[in-house]
Amino acid sequence: MCPYYAKNEDYCDVGCGYISSCDVKTIIRYCMRSHADCLKYRELTDRGIRSTAILHPHSAPAR
Repeated sequence: MCPYYAKNEDYCDVGCGYISSCDVKTIIRYCMRSHADCLKYRELTDRGIRSTAILHPHSAPAR
């Protein structure tokens, strides 16, 4: 499972709030199976944003 899934709408909104049929396809394809192929996952990791910083923005500085 992708470490960013359903954590914070500001970073990745997949799994947050209303889930459309398009979101279900994305969740199955990328979030559950191969999140390393997801463009949003690569963008967040390239920027050095850790999933712990998304969950607790004041306790873990983003790198």
